[in-house]
Order: sequence, then structure tokens, then C-alpha cells
Amino acid sequence: MQMSVDTLKRQLELARLERALEVSESLANHRALLTTTELARLNGILTGKSDKSSDQAHDPWRHESVTIELPSGQTKSLELVIDPVLTARELLHRATETAESGNPVDAAVNIYAGLVLAHVFKDANRRTAVLASHYFLRRYGAPISGTALYELGLGDLRQPGQIDSLRENVSQLCLFAEKKKQSQPNQ
Repeated sequence: MQMSVDTLKRQLELARLERALEVSESLANHRALLTTTELARLNGILTGKSDKSSDQAHDPWRHESVTIELPSGQTKSLELVIDPVLTARELLHRATETAESGNPVDAAVNIYAGLVLAHVFKDANRRTAVLASHYFLRRYGAPISGTALYELGLGDLRQPGQIDSLRENVSQLCLFAEKKKQSQPNQ
């Protein structure tokens, strides 16, 4: 029975991710800015807390200390985030500047690492970071698969070399997407 509950939870998580990826792609395709409001909305889609009846009552931002389990299995205590919205806004601003200067991969990696390490949301920080990364890659000309980005085997970003490894993996995905795009006949 436990296996089927876990399977159903995973299916629900993937369905929510697919819906959130559609929203992220729409924002990027329409050249809309990714704001903290949109980031919170994407997080709400991922967590299932975005229905109209609870929008005003639900605050997705983390305002307290928390202990999290890292992909390595270690636990890490994170300090209180004084203003998670301001933290996210600054990360988004820096990523936008980086992407606007012609470095969408760096923008995507930086927003991903920044959001994961700051842990600004109560839940779904890595998935929300994937959506933000996906947005920057799509909007600034590196349209890779959001699912492929999500499925990258990411380690603990606090470990030396992990962010560089992430940058290399994202760069490789972009190269693959570009080659695939060039090999397809114009439609």
C-alpha cells in the first residue's frame, strides 16, 4: 500500500510540475518579467496551494528558521529569512541583468543556486528554482526542456564544485537543444 501512495504522490508532483512549466513557458514566450508575485504563483501551483479560495490565506514565503534534509541525506539548519520576498526580488533582478547581458545559462544557474540556497519558500524550493531557471533559459534563447532540467541529478549545492557542475550540465542541455533545433526542418 505504501508503494502505491508514494507512486500517487510522485504522479501528482509531476502533474503539478508540468502545469507550472506551462505557466513558466507562457511567461517567457510572452516576454513577461518573472516577478516575486509570479514566482510565488508558480510555487503555489507546485505545492497545490494556489486555488482561488485560499490564495489570500496562503503565504508561501518562509519567515522562520527551518531544518532541511539535503540530497546527500545530511540535515542543515537554515536561519530565519528576514525578508524572503526581498531576497527573491534581488536574485531575480541579478538574473535578469545577467541574462540581458547575453548570459542566459549563467542567469539560470545563478537563480537556481540562489533560490535553493536561500530557501525562501516553505516548500518546493528546488522545483520553484527549476521553474525560474527554465524561464530564463526560454526567455533568453536557450529553450531546453523543463523536464530535462528538473531531472538533472543535482547534488548538494553547498559542496565545492557542485554549482560549476550544474553550469556544465545546463550548458550541455542547451547545446543539445540547439543541435536538435538545427537538425529539424523549418516548419
